[in-house]
Amino acid sequence: MSHCHTPLSPLTFLERSALAFPERTALTQGDRSINYRQLLLRTRNLAKALSDLGVGPGDTVAVLMKNGIAAVEAHFAIPAAGAAIVMLNPWMAENDVLHLLRHCEAKVLIADDVVFEYISDHWVEYVSTSIKMVVSSRHGNKRGTPFIDYEGCANTSENPRPLDHFVESESDPIAINFTSGTTGNPKGVVYSHRAAYLHALGQVMMLELRKSSRYAWTLPIFHVNGWGHVWACVAIGCEQIIPIDVVTKENASRFCDDLRAWGVTHISGAPRLLRLLADGAENGRRFDGLIALTGGSSPSPNLIGRMDALGINVIHQYGLNETLGPFVVCEMREEWSALSPDMRLKLRSRQGVPAIHSGTGVRVLTSDGNDVAKDGRTLGEVVMHGNTVALEYYKNAEATKKAFRGDFFYSGDMAVVHEDGFLELRDRKKDLIYVETEYGWENVSSSEIENILCLDESIQDAAVLSVPDQDKRALVAFVEIKDGYQPDKQALVANWAVKLPAYLMPDFFRFITLPKTSTGKIKKDVLVGSLNLNSLPNSNGSTIVNESA
Repeated sequence: MSHCHTPLSPLTFLERSALAFPERTALTQGDRSINYRQLLLRTRNLAKALSDLGVGPGDTVAVLMKNGIAAVEAHFAIPAAGAAIVMLNPWMAENDVLHLLRHCEAKVLIADDVVFEYISDHWVEYVSTSIKMVVSSRHGNKRGTPFIDYEGCANTSENPRPLDHFVESESDPIAINFTSGTTGNPKGVVYSHRAAYLHALGQVMMLELRKSSRYAWTLPIFHVNGWGHVWACVAIGCEQIIPIDVVTKENASRFCDDLRAWGVTHISGAPRLLRLLADGAENGRRFDGLIALTGGSSPSPNLIGRMDALGINVIHQYGLNETLGPFVVCEMREEWSALSPDMRLKLRSRQGVPAIHSGTGVRVLTSDGNDVAKDGRTLGEVVMHGNTVALEYYKNAEATKKAFRGDFFYSGDMAVVHEDGFLELRDRKKDLIYVETEYGWENVSSSEIENILCLDESIQDAAVLSVPDQDKRALVAFVEIKDGYQPDKQALVANWAVKLPAYLMPDFFRFITLPKTSTGKIKKDVLVGSLNLNSLPNSNGSTIVNESA
């Protein structure tokens, strides 16, 4: 530290906002609200309680809870004790949670009532001997499990120690986030205080947040630290609203009414969230001025058009765990206003250009390490570098060496770059589809086919896989129909045959409910396992396969 340099840390955001806006509402959940002065006090107290439990620099503290006030407080209190926060998926299987707790060597687990829903003898044994447990619970001590009361920690006498007291280096870890499906060989993405600080400020600009904004948590906070929005909202001093329930097909209409009643200005989530809003907005009711940041998968042009009709401004971003979330954004250009509506929607469904905080840290490289041509056709791998790229994978040198090579993080995502410099994802490198054509073969993207299938208003989602079929490969499309629709499946297939080139037309169609992760991504590995290849009929065209195949 010197007169012209102090370590960058998002912990200073709360210190500053509590000074500037002490009585401004910081968090609201149901009938409970706390202001910035209270949030700072509670967070400082919780940090002190963690320190008293032996937590210090170099330690990790795990958090297992659904969206709530405590989840936000933990993002400041844990780093303020010098430790790294490890957000765990509360919908994860119990054994997977225990596996990750052991891998990250968490000294303390902060949890809420969700733990009491499935706590078992394994939990009792583990938390009794290996970890301290701080719980926000209304159920009391279940099955003799020893725990420390969360509210008691947050409501102790005032702790005057600033939140950034233990931040000695901005390169110190602030968070570890585990990628999905990696419990066999966990990949915990390690972020620094510096990266979190700069990324949060980038999110303030990407989302166009103001201190008058009201941000509703429609994104799981455990997912990449809520894309950094926990820290971003506090940085600007706006209000965070935490809905009691997760939005579903069943409550979508009521949820839309709630967003209007709360005066929400900003939401974030995968395209699934946008579809639920579109389906729940009955009788043409609009959300004029609502900003929705989406990513995780590409929103189709049709979905963006539905959002426009509802008055929702969609900001399309792309990023990964390893970039702290949003890293690329589809920046709107004024000249697009002169284009046809269909062309504008197509341009907006692309991933875009580096975000402000990403600088020039995005390239698309061929296998020989050269930048791809800006022709919208040449495929390359997306690589990133910059101030908001992760440090490494926690205790996984092999994965770190593979993904972080030289000056870049190699994402495994394949993309093209258009003439205007905007990149557009085609697929994960491992999921590119090999197809035969009349002139040889092509590696094509499953998303190209899936987007066409989803243009029909009766289709909820689609996933296309390439599978071995005797001496060649066949394309199988798994299609989910929206609730309330009963389309003629043969007519659907015939319509798709008109829209798709012959070599992109799936050989087989299965109409099913698609398996998805808790964040809405389709589980293609599950689809592969569900398909009985031996039962596929000989196809001289596109065939609808019985759901039991």
